[in-house]
Order: sequence, then C-alpha cells, then structure tokens
Amino acid sequence: MTYPEKFLKRIEKLEEILGYTFKNKEYPLTALTHSSFVSEYKKDIKDYEVLEFLGDSVLSLIVSEILIKQYPKAREGELSKIRSSVISEAFLAKLAKMIKLNELVLLSRGEIAQKGMERESLLCDVFEAVFGAIYTDCGYYIDPPRQVFNRLFKDFLIKSIENNEIPRDYKSILQVYTQKHLKTIPKYILVEAKGPEHEKEFTVLCKVEDIVETIGKGKSKKEAENKAASKAYKKLKEKN
Repeated sequence: MTYPEKFLKRIEKLEEILGYTFKNKEYPLTALTHSSFVSEYKKDIKDYEVLEFLGDSVLSLIVSEILIKQYPKAREGELSKIRSSVISEAFLAKLAKMIKLNELVLLSRGEIAQKGMERESLLCDVFEAVFGAIYTDCGYYIDPPRQVFNRLFKDFLIKSIENNEIPRDYKSILQVYTQKHLKTIPKYILVEAKGPEHEKEFTVLCKVEDIVETIGKGKSKKEAENKAASKAYKKLKEKN
C-alpha cells in the first residue's frame, strides 16, 4: 500500500528513533494510530489496540529477562513487584516521552485539542504497540524488540530501579499482601468520573473485605486504583 507523505514521515522518524527498519510499513503506522483518528480519517487504516495487547506481553518478557540477569539472587516476589512497577502505565509513559512518541501518534482533531498525546494511558498504549509492531514485523522473534529495548532503555531502567525512581505498583503489592495474610483479594469500585475528557478525574473505592476501605483519585482509572491501593496497603500494615 502507498501511504500519504504525512504517514511516511512518521514511520521514518520512528525507525530512526528505534534503529529498526520495518519490512512491512503497515505495522509501525498501526502502532502510531489511535482509534479516534481511524474514525475521523474514514479510510482503510487500523488502530493500535491489537498490537498494544501483544506488546504488553513482549515487554513483560524483556523486562523479566533484564531483572533476572541484573538481580540473580532476588526472590520471585521481589522480581514480580519490580516488574509490575516497570511495566506500569506511569513508567512506560515516561519511556514513551523519552523517545518523543507523543509527537508521532496520529490523533483526531478532538483528541489533539484535548491534549490526548500527553495522557499517560495513551502514551503507555502506544509504547506497547510499538514493541508489538517490531515483534510482529520480525516474524515473532524476541531478539529484535529485545535489542531495541536494551539499547534505548536498559541502562535508564536499571538506574531508575537503583535510585528508587520507578512508581510502585500498589495494586500488585496489596494483592500479594492480602492473598498471603488474609486469603482474599481487594475489590475496586469506580465511584465517580467527572470533568471533560482531557481533564477527567476518577474516584475509586478500594475494599478489602470488611477490614479496610480507602478512596483514591487520579487522572485515569488506573492511577486512582493505585492510589486507593496504596492507602489500603499502608492501613493494613499499620493494623499488623
């Protein structure tokens, strides 16, 4: 397929950033395309959701390998907590901004007006989709996406862990704690979502049986859940 110049320039820029040349140019274009743009463009073009689904697993494997090699004496529980923090929405969005994916993503006019390219949830999705695109393009081999990630992000990742600069995934931490000590798992209830799309605030209730109830607020549902989980975890630790 022949793509318009505005698409080709984005693909070329992405390839330049990644140090990887795609054999099938449809994959990088799809990875950069938000569903809102597909609706507005009204031509034969796909959004990144399937590649995002795949890229999530690809990144989980790559990060797991890095952690096991870097911390060979760490226990499974420790590695799991660190990995959850690394592949969290907040941290992957930070990596996406490092390579300026926010400048390449294709959005509708409405999403652009609402500064969609700055949302952590969207940046995380695009980042995952890019690695799903590499993995698919190379015939489902892990080496090419692993090499790209290690070259661009491995040193920064390890430094962030050593300096305790990765966001903590309190949802995972809380679940591990409640399963071990209380034989149950937390429940999350969306209480409210208010405000315009580009400034929406979510309120989530975290409930652990009849022991603890906490409220978290954030710019995304995930952020609100994580904040509520953080409060619940700290309350449980105080009780015990």
